[in-house]
Amino acid sequence: MSHSAELAYVKRQYAAEDNLAIRIRTHKHYTEPKLDFVAWVLDHINWRGDEVVLDVGCGSGNYVAATRPHARHYVANDFSFGMLSGLEFDGLERVNLNAEKLPYASNSADVILANHMIYHIMDAPAAVREFRRVLRQGGTLLAATNSRHSMAELDTILQAATQRLGAQPLRTASSVLTFTLENGAALLEQQFANVTCDVLDAAFVFPEAQPVIDYLSTTRERHVARLPAGVTWNDLVVVLTELVQSEIDEHGAFRVNKQTGVFVCK
Repeated sequence: MSHSAELAYVKRQYAAEDNLAIRIRTHKHYTEPKLDFVAWVLDHINWRGDEVVLDVGCGSGNYVAATRPHARHYVANDFSFGMLSGLEFDGLERVNLNAEKLPYASNSADVILANHMIYHIMDAPAAVREFRRVLRQGGTLLAATNSRHSMAELDTILQAATQRLGAQPLRTASSVLTFTLENGAALLEQQFANVTCDVLDAAFVFPEAQPVIDYLSTTRERHVARLPAGVTWNDLVVVLTELVQSEIDEHGAFRVNKQTGVFVCK
């Protein structure tokens, strides 16, 4: 899949919040150790209470409720009008924008949140330049992302299932990510003098197969495109369920290791 095709796929994925909501719920209910990831990310700021915060790529609003009490002025921003329209928060200012050209004055924000979104941007260096332009002197960019090795077990089981059905090897999820814990600093350091990365290790622990299938179904379009003629998504689900259940029967749960983190840029 070309980068432009990947971006078109992402646009369809985020036209509404359904798929993202499933992924967020899965992370919330099946991650161990239990941790409020949003609070963990926001704790990297020494809040004064008078900050202007731009949440760029706010998605389904995962950071809205936790950030607004800290900020004097919070704005939810996203490329997806559907996502913004679906945010159910009273009095919320929201802006439909492209991160590569922010509609804000230079030196106008104290904090920019760009969490799990830079890998979706076609021209990531342009977006990072915009983040630096808009931030005030002494401001902070928080940019959470995943390791390229995160959730490799999902890639492995998908490969096994599709190959059993006669499909060609899938392009793994990690190969799609252009901004990871491994390469993100190099991009951010082009604009920020002080870039640090805090890493968090955790895991999905699934005691049953259905939540795994639900999670993988949120990226169904990508997987179906690789199936041979005459093989359906339901065929793939049958094999996936069998493979996941086998892991659960043998080990008591299906464990998917996750490594995520946040870049703190000043």
